[in-house]
Amino acid sequence: MRLEIGPYIGNNKVRLDFKRSPDRPDNIQSYEIDKSRADEFVKKYNAQERKLLDLTFLSVAVFAVIGWLAAIRKKSLAWAIVGIPAGVIAGFGLGAVISSYKKNNLMDKYDVRQAMDTK
Repeated sequence: MRLEIGPYIGNNKVRLDFKRSPDRPDNIQSYEIDKSRADEFVKKYNAQERKLLDLTFLSVAVFAVIGWLAAIRKKSLAWAIVGIPAGVIAGFGLGAVISSYKKNNLMDKYDVRQAMDTK
């Protein structure tokens, strides 16, 4: 999902829209930002999005390996059944928390607010 600059909405603000793909409708909340800061914000947000996705996959892999190692160390089928999925869930959870924090921090820095009117 990519963030794109949408139409001018008044008061020197533009709408920011999330685009899934060209052929699917977008039913996601849009945001507004000052027109002068929009290009820089969209560029940083989209670059950060890819890095955070990579970080999430890395944390899933690391925690899954930790769960697998715990199963090997305990030599128990129960640990294997619980350890690996628990590691995957923990990895996704950690990735989601970090992503949410970083995105909110960037939005606060550029004073991005939810648009009052949706498409």
